[in-house]
Amino acid sequence: MILNRLEYKYLVPNEELNDIRSEIRPFIRIDEYALNRDPIEYTIRSIYFDTPAMSCYDEKIDGIKIRNKFRIRGYNELKENDIIFLEIKRKYNNFISKNRAPLYNHNLQDLFITKNVGKYIICPENNEQNQDDARRFLYHYYAQKLSPTVLVVYEREAFFGRFNERVRITFDKNLRSADYAVTNKLFSEHPLKPVFTRHFILELKFRGGMPQWARHIIGKFKLPRLAISKYTLCIDSHRKLNNHRKKISPISIKYCFALNCKGQDKKCSIICKT
Repeated sequence: MILNRLEYKYLVPNEELNDIRSEIRPFIRIDEYALNRDPIEYTIRSIYFDTPAMSCYDEKIDGIKIRNKFRIRGYNELKENDIIFLEIKRKYNNFISKNRAPLYNHNLQDLFITKNVGKYIICPENNEQNQDDARRFLYHYYAQKLSPTVLVVYEREAFFGRFNERVRITFDKNLRSADYAVTNKLFSEHPLKPVFTRHFILELKFRGGMPQWARHIIGKFKLPRLAISKYTLCIDSHRKLNNHRKKISPISIKYCFALNCKGQDKKCSIICKT
């Protein structure tokens, strides 16, 4: 389990990326998982799950303070014996925590069929936390009748605080998605629909107080903190609204990157601002 930490998100124009990189450079070190890659970033792939009534989506846009997201997460390109993760991301106001269980990608279908976490979950000796986290995921999977809803993919530049490793800052770019999500398509690249192309998402995670250097940069670039959810943005980009629900993410309503109709779609009641 990843312990509670604060998470703040900002939507930033692409043209400010290089300037922000320069501003943070004295205060950060690069995430080791990206050091040997060119460019210095890695690809994050997540298949999100939701209930038949899309409760996770609704809870997010309704501003429910305590809520969960369920996903399978992998990284970069598919390789033999790739490790992926079952994840539950828990949100309590601005605090987040995660339950995370690793397994080999080729064992995922067998895990769902057999529920045998002892056989398929990778677990250090004398430490059953990973198995416990997998059981939590499977409990919700069956109890709430979860099913894969959308594949979310993006590139991430990731950094840790040079003087405080509890500080983490990430730039999430090229957000794209597919609405055909099935669990064996985590590493698929086609077809993926861009959600927006003019901005990236800056995420700041920390415990305790926000470091002064980060506060200065947020103020210098006049970045408003937003309740951004990649999951709801991607759902909106495919207009995956149930018949009984007329809601849509406030971020999509304000920016309308995801819908991308530019006022040309007469069926779209949203005023596009891009």
